[in-house]
Amino acid sequence: MTFEQQAAELTELEAAAKRRGISERAFERILVDVAIQIEGSAMPSSPEKMLAEIKRRVEPPRTKKPSAP
Repeated sequence: MTFEQQAAELTELEAAAKRRGISERAFERILVDVAIQIEGSAMPSSPEKMLAEIKRRVEPPRTKKPSAP
């Protein structure tokens, strides 16, 4: 993933956060929390993993559709 692709993904995540009513300050806190979490991890991380974690925190949880009887 190129830097430009990472920047575009992060911009999309910021827009998604705004649509969900997450303030700019709260979004920045998510970024800091993810960076701290990754930094403290024993396993090396990639930008893709960081973006995936940010996405997980920004996007609403998926709900299971009730199965038909």
